[in-house]
Amino acid sequence: MELRVFFYITVITALAGTHCVSSENSDTAGSSAITVSSDFDSGSIDTLWESKPDFLTGWPRHRKQKSSSDDQYYWFYFKLSNVAGKNITIQLDSLAGIYRGGPHLIYTAGTQPVYSYDQKNWQRIHDVQYNAKQHSLTFRNVFTEDTVWIAYAHPFSYTQGLELIHSVEGNQFLTIETLGKTPEQRDIHLLTVTDTTVPDAGKKIVFITTLQHAGEYCGGYVVEGLLRFLLSDDEKAAMARKTTVYKIIPMMNPDGIFHGITRFNGDLEDLNQEWDDDFTDMLHLPVEPEVACVKKWIREWKSTGKSIDLALDIHSQGQEGSMNLLHTPEGMLDDLTPHLDKYWPVKYIPMEFSGSLNDCLVKEFYIPSGTFEIPQSKIREEAYLTTDDYYTYGKGIALGITDYFLQGSGRWKQ
Repeated sequence: MELRVFFYITVITALAGTHCVSSENSDTAGSSAITVSSDFDSGSIDTLWESKPDFLTGWPRHRKQKSSSDDQYYWFYFKLSNVAGKNITIQLDSLAGIYRGGPHLIYTAGTQPVYSYDQKNWQRIHDVQYNAKQHSLTFRNVFTEDTVWIAYAHPFSYTQGLELIHSVEGNQFLTIETLGKTPEQRDIHLLTVTDTTVPDAGKKIVFITTLQHAGEYCGGYVVEGLLRFLLSDDEKAAMARKTTVYKIIPMMNPDGIFHGITRFNGDLEDLNQEWDDDFTDMLHLPVEPEVACVKKWIREWKSTGKSIDLALDIHSQGQEGSMNLLHTPEGMLDDLTPHLDKYWPVKYIPMEFSGSLNDCLVKEFYIPSGTFEIPQSKIREEAYLTTDDYYTYGKGIALGITDYFLQGSGRWKQ
């Protein structure tokens, strides 16, 4: 009977598209049974059920890239109900995938998921064990409220992105435009920040992008910190606005983020492998709409004789990494890192990724460009990162860039 009940619930849930399970067997039936849901913005879990009282077992949802064998899996974000006062154990299995054709093992013994009672204020779960041989993560926590949201790392949902834009709309130093639409008709926004009372002639043009990859949500908070600082009354923000035009895309992948997909967009393609599809790679046409609309804008911008002096794309290594990194082609922007490092810890490591935005900007458009990789765990042996840390990183990016240009740097070493 228990197997029949579990099978029935699994089938119905899968047909509904929520890909989560709340089982009710003889051990857990009744009002105290824990229920599971991921049917909300950025939510995701494949299977999760209460296999015995206060012990949930399952696995995250694996997504296969449409144009390759890549298998991405690490993002989870779900809601539990009926948990107040309970010491809950969750075991997630099947934590192995494929990236660029090779093994992808992003979970470690240092992976600490986050939880929240309001989807705004997040805390870490510290009682965690990772079994590297079984590719399994087990974590425990006593929850004080009846409903809790649990995620791989701090979520930054599609709705949060819209709320950020709405919260700064109308600021005298900000212009908002739409570059294009995703396949599901969500907007790709471009935010321009500068002091329009100062002529643009002589200003540096800085292009910032983030959230190409769903699941790398620290980038959303970094850009929020950057944007709120640039629009603030701080005298250094005023200096940045007088000397720089910031062009910011705060969310490149709205569809993938809304659906809680790991890495890919809603069509299950990796946007950061799409940028060469109409340049050096003609085998993977057409270019995904999210990328195509941005490339169209860059071409139009440059066709009028305007330049882009610096471009930075913000990514994350998930909870696997423990250093903030800036990747560029060898010899490019190596003099930027010392200016950034005054405000937040960042290390320069030359590296290139074929098909990436960084690769495209350098090779097709001749724009000095770099990629940030920011952990969603901790920096070395310091405390685990919080959303406030990411806000500080965003502010530090602006301060470092201002110093970089004002001190005569910014020359592209060719």
